[in-house]
Amino acid sequence: MKITIVENELYLAQSIQNNLSEKLNAKCEIYGSYDEAIKTDSDIFLVNTNLHGNIKRFISEKKDKIIILLAPYVTYTTVMQPIELGADDYLQKPFSIEELIRKIKHLTEFYSLKEEINLYKEFINFIFDDIEMELPKYSFPVFVKSSLNKAVEKFIFEVSKKEKKPIKIIDLLHFNKKDFKNKNLIFVCLNYNKIEDKEILKFLSKYKTIFILPKNYEKIEKCIELEIKAPSLLEEEILSIEEYIKFIINNYQYKFPDTELSRRLGISRKSLWEKRKKYGIFKQK
Repeated sequence: MKITIVENELYLAQSIQNNLSEKLNAKCEIYGSYDEAIKTDSDIFLVNTNLHGNIKRFISEKKDKIIILLAPYVTYTTVMQPIELGADDYLQKPFSIEELIRKIKHLTEFYSLKEEINLYKEFINFIFDDIEMELPKYSFPVFVKSSLNKAVEKFIFEVSKKEKKPIKIIDLLHFNKKDFKNKNLIFVCLNYNKIEDKEILKFLSKYKTIFILPKNYEKIEKCIELEIKAPSLLEEEILSIEEYIKFIINNYQYKFPDTELSRRLGISRKSLWEKRKKYGIFKQK
């Protein structure tokens, strides 16, 4: 961890440097002005807001890093405006080193989580890149089905982005009211077709829910059926036999009965069952 201390009170700066070097094993540098410090690169910047020079330019230049303001007094110019420009937090002088360390740890963890979330988002977008979908109109509760599992997954992902709410997967065969404590979630419910308890369904109507239905389930009238063509198997690479069989089972098991699917694959129904078990593919009835 590299920390740059922008402070003209040398005693304070050296005290911070000694404590952070000892307690956080951090490599610290001290600069007496914004112009000197702006040329450096660090993970964290501790910045006195009462120095001569252009603090606005400094904050704007370093806003992708952790910036903690060290303010002798709190005003719009010394604290609020720098935070609006990209600084993360502030401490009013005098402050304890323990409070500074607590803020550093908190912000380091926050930035790490933020980066991890962005990487997950990039990966999910990559996974769904081959599925073109214009999000259909919907209202909760949502019932959705498709012959292509990936299309349903992308639909759920797009709904989550639009609603700006995270997802929680619920298996209704193991229904528990405690799973619904956080109402600020979208609940994606499995095995709706196997539930006959009307009280459970009545309870679920109070929440934002998405029910995934088997392709051949016809008992729900207002159901979104996603008709999306599977990407070409030969578009980018030739699949191995095992990959081809897994692809066909995963995407066509609701289009054909098992007898017909196994016949088209040239395997027995027992082999089809064994393939499902091997690939972790579970067909909802």
